[in-house]
Amino acid sequence: MSDPPVFDPDQSWNALERRMETEEDPRRLQLLTQVRDHMRTEIGGQLEPLMATLADDPQYHFRGLGPDVAPKGRDAVHAFYKDMIASGGHRFMFDIQRIVVDEHSVVTEGFMRTVSKGADLIAAGVTEVAGEPVEEEARYLSQGLILTVWPADEEGRLLGEDIWFGSAPNAELTRL
Repeated sequence: MSDPPVFDPDQSWNALERRMETEEDPRRLQLLTQVRDHMRTEIGGQLEPLMATLADDPQYHFRGLGPDVAPKGRDAVHAFYKDMIASGGHRFMFDIQRIVVDEHSVVTEGFMRTVSKGADLIAAGVTEVAGEPVEEEARYLSQGLILTVWPADEEGRLLGEDIWFGSAPNAELTRL
């Protein structure tokens, strides 16, 4: 049995910072910095600084898992993040494998990792992991490939997120 993937949410922006070190174009550096700051404040549970990284009317899109249920508009995005932070869902890790940037957007691709309690998985209908029954008190690591496009306005504020999911949440689970 192989070791589970690393789970350290505070490593999520390391790839962005490495990319920022080599970026010479001021606009591209601005956008990379904005995405990094967005991730830091989201994972850190800092709601108002997180919202400050966004344009006035952010539009989010979740693709690849059925109907797009992502929040649209400032109030809906604020409520989405407020609920995420309150539930602890903001403590995820985005292990970025690829970054593409131009004057209008940043694209990140990598593995999204989250840790869930067994009881939460059972409530979501997951009863077995690797052939073993899910234990209510155990913790489980999920991992899935995602691609995110981070479009930005002329001021460098994020217009939202367009997220493509390579697999459904909880498709790849490991007991910790």
